[in-house]
Amino acid sequence: MSSKTHIKTVYGHGEDGQLINDTGATLPLGVSADRFSPYQMLLGALSYCLYSTHVSLAEKMSVEHTEVVIDVTGTKRDAKVSTLEHVMVDVVGKGVTDQKKFERAFEIATRYCSVFNTISQVAKIEWNISYE
Repeated sequence: MSSKTHIKTVYGHGEDGQLINDTGATLPLGVSADRFSPYQMLLGALSYCLYSTHVSLAEKMSVEHTEVVIDVTGTKRDAKVSTLEHVMVDVVGKGVTDQKKFERAFEIATRYCSVFNTISQVAKIEWNISYE
């Protein structure tokens, strides 16, 4: 069975707006420091998609962690209509009980995360895992 996702955006004058989900949670949109730009949201979606997929897989593989930090950097092409050219995903696993299984779960997550697969159509995505 397919699932439906819905959001609404509301804009005033200029580039500022609000992203609103069905529960009423909001995310400020724009280019100023206190708002999220389109590419920041895209990279955030990639990070969360990878994390949530990884957590599901890691649970099935009986590997635990105390914290995961995902740092994502995107580089856009130099063009009039720029798209992502390269994305680097740096993952720090903290309190990981089995590093080999943790990495395997992440590698599998890159295959199942739909956002990863969508972005990989236009950009090279690399990832690295380190531990603390």
